[in-house]
Amino acid sequence: MSRKDYKLIAQSIWRSGFIPDKNQVRQAAKYAMRLLIANDLIGSLKHDNPNFNPDKFLKACGLNQ
Repeated sequence: MSRKDYKLIAQSIWRSGFIPDKNQVRQAAKYAMRLLIANDLIGSLKHDNPNFNPDKFLKACGLNQ
């Protein structure tokens, strides 16, 4: 996969965080789910490209820690 593909995946995860919800419990659950999905993908993406940077990917997903 190329950098373009990684960016596309990260943007999709990032955009999914903009679904409005005033309930803080649901917001936290959605964030946790996005983080779980991103972390699961990190394993596959790192396997695909040993130079893959997980921290940069999480930041692009809007999941800075």
